[in-house]
Amino acid sequence: MKTEILDILAPSMERLTMLVVDGSEHLMRLREMYPNAEMHAITPYPEIAENEDIAALGVHAHLLDWRRDPLPFADETFDRIISEFAIESAYEPYDALMALNRALKETGTLYTCYTNIRYHRVLAGLRDGEFHVRGDRHLYAKPEIVRLLNDTLYKEIHFFAGERDDDPAMGEAWAEEGFQNFSDDLTTRTWLIEASRSTAAAANLKRFFSHETRRTIARLLHRVEYDIAAEKAVMSLRELCTHEGIFHDYLADFITEVCVHEEHVRAMLSDLLTQI
Repeated sequence: MKTEILDILAPSMERLTMLVVDGSEHLMRLREMYPNAEMHAITPYPEIAENEDIAALGVHAHLLDWRRDPLPFADETFDRIISEFAIESAYEPYDALMALNRALKETGTLYTCYTNIRYHRVLAGLRDGEFHVRGDRHLYAKPEIVRLLNDTLYKEIHFFAGERDDDPAMGEAWAEEGFQNFSDDLTTRTWLIEASRSTAAAANLKRFFSHETRRTIARLLHRVEYDIAAEKAVMSLRELCTHEGIFHDYLADFITEVCVHEEHVRAMLSDLLTQI
């Protein structure tokens, strides 16, 4: 059984900004999935960067080796980044993931994958002394991937089985030897990853209003929460809600996301919450 990385992306007519890293074979399908997207592609191969078919897709090609060269993009440029096997092929995985994170918008998502060191064939090779199985690539298990993505500031992480054996027998054999087999990990050769810069709840909040407006809301809520000129802060928040058109559900969700003493803040803002 095999699921491709593009299978976990949802097609969209939105005018998204997308980056594809070393994945020119996906560009035609991606253009079909995202006909209105501004699409960029990175490759170390001149023949790909200069390919007329890629240019005909409306893709902006960039010639560089992302593993050693800095990305030629401003921070918070992309809604989606597709970079297969980025974690295991990067020279410095932490630095590479941080660079990709910086290139993502606050609501952006990285799509990548990795070869599972706990796949039974890889384990068998390691048992037999075949330590060269992946050449100079890094080998990871899921807990290490989660830790690495957390350390590089990805807030919400989802795993999907990529390539998996139809027959679970080999995984069961290793499980009998004491290896845990959560989510059929021992029979999964590759895991696909969807890693977002923000949680889904926070991402939804960030889509409605500007960064400056959100920062002002957070500052005023914290002043209310910790009783720092709270009455003045409530008045300022009321004026901001009127001026920016901030609605009840948005402010209520914002309180949930940023306030530790949520019930206290809701009580302080009860009149405002009933009026917007």
